[in-house]
Formats: sequence, C-alpha cells, structure tokens
Amino acid sequence: MRTLKLLAFLVVASTLLAAAQQKTASPAATPPAMSPLRQEILGAFDYGAQEALALAKAVPEEKYSWRPMEGVRSFGEVFMHMAGSTLLFGSMTGMKIPDGPAHDLATVYMKQGFEMPELFAAEAAVKDKAKILAIMEQSFQIGRDLIRNMPEADLDKSISFFGRPMTQRGLLIFMGNHLNQHVGQAIAYARVNHIVPPWSQPQPKTK
Repeated sequence: MRTLKLLAFLVVASTLLAAAQQKTASPAATPPAMSPLRQEILGAFDYGAQEALALAKAVPEEKYSWRPMEGVRSFGEVFMHMAGSTLLFGSMTGMKIPDGPAHDLATVYMKQGFEMPELFAAEAAVKDKAKILAIMEQSFQIGRDLIRNMPEADLDKSISFFGRPMTQRGLLIFMGNHLNQHVGQAIAYARVNHIVPPWSQPQPKTK
C-alpha cells in the first residue's frame, strides 16, 4: 500500500513539475506576434537594408572614395550615413550607444546637440570597406530589432524629431523612408560608375 501511495505521489509531482516548467518556458519560446502594420514597416526597412548592403558589397573598394563633385558625400560616406542615421533614429526612442563595429559612429550620431561637421568627419573617418560593411550590418540589425521589439503601447508616444512632432510609429516609418532615399542615391552613384546593382544583374534563363 505504501508503495502504491508513493508511486501515485511521484506521478502527480512529476506532472505538476513538467506543467510548471512548460508554463515558465513558453513565453520565451514564443515571440509576440507583430501586427500587419508593424510587419509592413519592418518589411520596408529590411528591403532597403538588404539592397544597401548588397550594393555596398558590389562596389569595389577603390571606388569608395568616389564622389560626383566636391562637397557631396562619397560612396563610402553615403554608406556610413545610412548606418549612422539608423542609429540616430534609434537614439530618439532612448536607445543606448551600442558596443561593436558601430560604436564610434554611434557616439557622434546618437549624441544630442551634434553639429553637422562632426557627422561628416565621422562618416569620412572609416576608409576600409570591410569595416564599413560591418558597421552597416550592425546598425541595420539594430534598426530591425527596434522595429520588432518596440512595445505596442510606445508606438503612439509623441516625440520631437528636430522640432517636428511625430509618434514613435511615424519615426520607424521615417527611418525606412530615409534609408531607401539614400539607397536611391547610391544606385545613381553606381550607374554613373557603370556598376550594375546586384538585383538588376541579368538572371540566367531557366529551362
């Protein structure tokens, strides 16, 4: 009899323990679903980020210093601006300066009260293609994470973007729009230099 009672106790206890573990683990295992609007905001940003990186990889390193005229950003500076401005948008939501490849650029772009010459100097400071690509990759991932993880309740919060009132939702949309504008700029640079963007390359015919 004692053996049966002990066996019954162990079965009940193990069942309760398994249920408790499953309850504890399930929130981490299941990320919150994004609304259709947030998915569209993320999709637009990610589309620009992927094209920006693909084009930055396709441009030869010796062309990174090319600019259409004096006083205009070079290829490399445009790519750095894409990365830095993404960090700037994040700073408007209270995001902290990250460690990693983008850290030095972030210290300028995410500083309140920066001056434009500081930004231009930070963009021009990095010449190495591999480092610029690493900075872009990190900053774009930060942008994606910002869109994915911003609490739903924060989307309607009002902020001031250089004196212009907008919601944080509007800021996320603007972040993607801004990135895609500079992708267009980089495409124009590429075409002038007879560089075909990777997505416009002729595709092999399928039988």
